[in-house]
Amino acid sequence: MQECPYGEKCYRKNPIHFGEYSHAHLDAIYAKGCDGASNEYDIPAKYSTELINIQLKLLEKLFPQLAGKDAKSKPATAVKPSTKEAKSSAASTSRVAVPAPADTSRDAASAQTSSGRPVTTNQASSQKSSSQLEKKPKLERDIRDYVSVVVEKGRMARKLEQAAPYNMFLTAITDSKPTHREPLSITLQEIFDESLGEIESSVQINFMIDIGWLLGHYYFAGILSKPLLVLYGADDPNLVDIGKFKPQVTAIKVQMQSPFATSHTKMMLLGYTDGSMRVVISTANLYEDDWHNRTQGLWMSPRLPALPEDADTAAGESPTGFKQDLMLYLVEYKLSQLQPWIARIRKSDFSAINVFFIGSVPGGHRESAVRGHPWGCARLGSLLAKHAAPVEPNIPVVCQSSSIGSLGANVQAWIEQDILSNFRKDSSPIGRLSQLPPFKMIYPSFGNVSRSHDGMLGGGCLPYGKNTNDKQPWLKNYLHQWKSSDRHRSQAMPHIKSYTRFNLEDQSVYWFVLTSANLSKAAWGAFNKKSNLQPCLRIFNYEAGVLFLPKFVTGEDTFPLGNARNGVPAFPLPYDVPLTPYGPDDTPFLMDYLHQ
Repeated sequence: MQECPYGEKCYRKNPIHFGEYSHAHLDAIYAKGCDGASNEYDIPAKYSTELINIQLKLLEKLFPQLAGKDAKSKPATAVKPSTKEAKSSAASTSRVAVPAPADTSRDAASAQTSSGRPVTTNQASSQKSSSQLEKKPKLERDIRDYVSVVVEKGRMARKLEQAAPYNMFLTAITDSKPTHREPLSITLQEIFDESLGEIESSVQINFMIDIGWLLGHYYFAGILSKPLLVLYGADDPNLVDIGKFKPQVTAIKVQMQSPFATSHTKMMLLGYTDGSMRVVISTANLYEDDWHNRTQGLWMSPRLPALPEDADTAAGESPTGFKQDLMLYLVEYKLSQLQPWIARIRKSDFSAINVFFIGSVPGGHRESAVRGHPWGCARLGSLLAKHAAPVEPNIPVVCQSSSIGSLGANVQAWIEQDILSNFRKDSSPIGRLSQLPPFKMIYPSFGNVSRSHDGMLGGGCLPYGKNTNDKQPWLKNYLHQWKSSDRHRSQAMPHIKSYTRFNLEDQSVYWFVLTSANLSKAAWGAFNKKSNLQPCLRIFNYEAGVLFLPKFVTGEDTFPLGNARNGVPAFPLPYDVPLTPYGPDDTPFLMDYLHQ
């Protein structure tokens, strides 16, 4: 059996994981057995007694015959962990497959091959490894063995109602117990909660998808047999063949025109049996690590009812134009499988949505007379220029992301010319926009990561490399630490991406963007610099996010910061303010540290 790449730092509590990977430190404790008098294991002081006891209980279930014996004789059912995310724009040092729970029911069986093998990640082929995987012990259907944070069912509709008017959540952190009870924390199971509606079909658009893990969540939500359309960016052989074993699942790899491009959007479309639907936009990939100890952001739409059959084609639009923008974005995939969903969106009432859709799609894009700039940083700039309240030029633009692209030789090259020149815009007369605002960037330091819940492995979602960092030493002057004490997430490394302007003096937030887009030219776009050509914004990636503008969310010019104001709740920033700049000895965390 292959050794777990996390070694002694393994935090997992999933029986599937312990059926596939060995852990020398656990094997040594387990082999000794329990003390006859106390009936307890002798756990060295350097380990967390609570965690080790839970993991040993799993070994007892999986390998009862080995208690007090040589634990190294466990069945050899190793599955090699994937390393592709460390090479991609949303990274992880290990990706562990989690198949749907074994069961004899029709739903559970539909997530397996005809030989009874669960669908797992990193299989070379279904025939080659099925004999090994069939030897895995059958598991009881206990959601707590599969999901780290379990919330009582039936309460999500109430939680969403109480999250108004922002509807923005952070994912629950396994090792931060206060986040399990926080009103604005969310788990994947809650998104599928029946209190929000009975799901009849769904779409998952994401970069990385562990289909076994995802179907496990669908199983526990009772929707495993429902039609599921998956659009994915990162190659995975399990997704290529999933339709053979799970006919309700249609998986399509989004084809990109450039090797530097990524289908990076993280979006869900949920259709309900009463004809209504819902849109969810997040920053989290659909695999275990991203929902474990990483800070992720998520926006959930209200329930969007079906329009009457005789409704006008322009009916049901939101004040922000979200409906049209979403349809235009989905059209860009050029996939016939999305057409029924585009038609469903067209026939749904989006009038309750109070945020703007901010998308990026690959290609070269120019401003049009009707819509202005359609995508990327220029789209955000167009909306700010039209709707944002006036902002003093000394108010900084604060960027925060989980990766940083190649930004140029100096801050002027792209940050000022393309990002700040757009993100500074507001509804003031054009003559006022003569000064660029200060630029601040939140990115975890080496110290932030080393103190994280998962130690250095917590940096697995931060794929910023030494080669890129060495080319832009100027960036350190603008970097700030990751701190989120108010949200109990300082030790949960951020995979969230956000952009905003706020004023600490008057405790105001002017606008806020939650998005899949990292701070990179590929995600936000870069304008051509040839003066003889009409400005063209070149974008490589698919990205999706939402823009919160106070005028449309609360009816005021700004959001309150820190405390409620006139009955309006404070905007839920994901990090602490004021920001903490890097010290002289601080360095940004680099993915290279994980390979040393």
